[in-house]
Amino acid sequence: MAKIENPLLLSLYAQWVDGILAETDNIEDANERLRELGREMGSHIYLNTEIAEKTKDTVMTREDVSKLVETIYKVLFNKKPTDIDMKTARGSVRVTDDECVWCQDVTLEGMRGFGYCEGFSGIVEAILRFKGVEAEVFQESCRATGAGSCTWNIRL
Repeated sequence: MAKIENPLLLSLYAQWVDGILAETDNIEDANERLRELGREMGSHIYLNTEIAEKTKDTVMTREDVSKLVETIYKVLFNKKPTDIDMKTARGSVRVTDDECVWCQDVTLEGMRGFGYCEGFSGIVEAILRFKGVEAEVFQESCRATGAGSCTWNIRL
């Protein structure tokens, strides 16, 4: 299990997720609201961390996206994702984390299609926009809802 480096952030995030789930019973709406929360966080993260200095000014290729994601992981979590797949993702970049920081110790039943960690999708999407890339980022699988790992798809 990943060591919780920032329990306050994860506690606040859990509270935001609970609030969103209390306000809607539509899974797609909840996912989009979490992505929007992540986009807002991503803007602040990009402007207030060393991500800008540690990455290229413009992102042009999937390899650039892969390196950007590795930098985001390093800055935010002090680790690398388990896998970054560009071969089978067909025009996308697929990021897998077997020990996801966002949903550790979270178990949700009956929430098929819910991306507990969609906030991270929004963070990545916002940072990509700062780099001039319009991309759709969404969570494909989530440990909190029973998957073996958390996986995000960055569709370029």
